Amino acid sequence: MNITHHLDNDPWFTHLSAEIQTQLAHSAVLKTYQKNQMIHAVGDNDDAALHLVLGGTIRVCNVSASGNAMTLTHLSSGDWFGEISIIDDNPRTHDAWTTNKVTLLSIPRKSVIHTAEQHPILYKHLALITCGRIRRAFDWIDNATSLNTSARLASMLIGLIGTYGKQVGADIKIDLRLSQEELGFMLGTTRQTINKIIQSWQKQTIINMHYGFITIKNKPQLMAMMNPE
Repeated sequence: MNITHHLDNDPWFTHLSAEIQTQLAHSAVLKTYQKNQMIHAVGDNDDAALHLVLGGTIRVCNVSASGNAMTLTHLSSGDWFGEISIIDDNPRTHDAWTTNKVTLLSIPRKSVIHTAEQHPILYKHLALITCGRIRRAFDWIDNATSLNTSARLASMLIGLIGTYGKQVGADIKIDLRLSQEELGFMLGTTRQTINKIIQSWQKQTIINMHYGFITIKNKPQLMAMMNPE
């Protein structure tokens, strides 16, 4: 797998100057993780690096008081992460687990910092990664305050189609396993509420959920659920 090829096709990386690109690419390494393997744990700070997901899916989560792992988001191909611990040199705030085989392109923190000391503009580019994450968080807050739970669930599923959707005949399967409890946590509601909505949509043949995998049976009707009158 060619490191330069992946970096040359990444929008964030190609906006860096040629000098910065050369220095970061020189220290980049490829890492492979198997399914259900931990990449880092909350509190870790020993092996900080800037990572680019080349393949697979990473589940970012924390552990509730009851001991259950609650999913906050998923990272997939093209996503950068790890920039916060590089900038502030503080421990990881969440756990990161693979949901399938994952390939990462990793640039050690010391290499990123060394490059940034020579080219301070790199700090701005690192901050832009965080800004994108913050904007998505604000979108989530806006939806949480302006849309009902059904509309927010519909919006989430439509969004997942873009990254994880696979056409299966006339249907679209979201190739990512999500429990009703995880969906509830991500939307700020209960598993029971999610269950009622899914049961209703299954009766209307809008979606089907089986062993944590959701299949979209009627995308136009699901999209209509995003904009309730």
